[in-house]
Amino acid sequence: MRVKGLSFRKLEMVEAVAKLGSIHAAARALSVSQPVLTEGLKSVEGELGVSLFKRDKNSLTPTLFAKPFLTYVDQIRAELLATKRDIRAKDFIRTDRVFRISAGIRSCAIWVSQAVDMLQRLKPDMSVVVDHDLLNLYSRLVEGEVDIGVSMVDLLPALAPGLVLEPLGQWRAIFIARPGHPLAAIEHLTLEQLKAYPLAGHFNYPVILHLLGEETATMRPLDIAAGWRTSTGQVDTLDSLVDLVASRDCLAIVSEATVKQELAEGRLIELKLVGNPQFLVQLVLAYLDTNTKRDELALFVDTVKAVEAMRDDR
Repeated sequence: MRVKGLSFRKLEMVEAVAKLGSIHAAARALSVSQPVLTEGLKSVEGELGVSLFKRDKNSLTPTLFAKPFLTYVDQIRAELLATKRDIRAKDFIRTDRVFRISAGIRSCAIWVSQAVDMLQRLKPDMSVVVDHDLLNLYSRLVEGEVDIGVSMVDLLPALAPGLVLEPLGQWRAIFIARPGHPLAAIEHLTLEQLKAYPLAGHFNYPVILHLLGEETATMRPLDIAAGWRTSTGQVDTLDSLVDLVASRDCLAIVSEATVKQELAEGRLIELKLVGNPQFLVQLVLAYLDTNTKRDELALFVDTVKAVEAMRDDR
């Protein structure tokens, strides 16, 4: 079987629907909206010219065409993983000189920049790459896409073979907005009122999954995240986040200490929720014990912990 014009993401959508039995559950598992998943499913079926699922009122049941197609998806996944391994083996010299870090915007502002500077001074022949994809950190560590991550402990599997966690400190998360924001005059806000305004970037999602999931016991965290709009302006530095929130009617979730100066100067304000809940996040460094870049890992961990020990904002 060969299918043109279909991304592997769409194939994963079909697989998720087959396993979970509904558009709602599959969309939640893949962190996409239901309309996006429905459109992806229709695209696959349109390309194949067959229906992969029998649609009932509350569920979708795989048809006879689904089984061979899902076998095809498994083959594609195996081929992709084999190709990744082959590329890494053939290009070992290049990849071994790259140290890849995944960290949130808060982590970059407080710890990562200093640790990266130290790495590059002591390892001038090594290139350091930083990105901000925390939701998929464990799978990316396993697949070798990153070497280490600064993440919230709640976003990592409780029992994961070979995963090493180095504890860091806690920080208090707050919702911020610009002075004069439509919500600024409301003393205590509900989640529904907050969700009427977009978040300044996708990097807020890991915090939402952790924090608001605890506060809303009747809802799954992904349901909450999926119901929140993100702004069109995607940012990856603290300065750009502050500029975006200070100039538009969007919100963000950050460490209180990270924007301490902007709050004191009145450039930003904190939005209070009903009951004044304390959103405390435990951060960790995460890496695999099979990672061969021992010197770089040890240097990065030691530098981050040294910076953490000197912080005065805990």
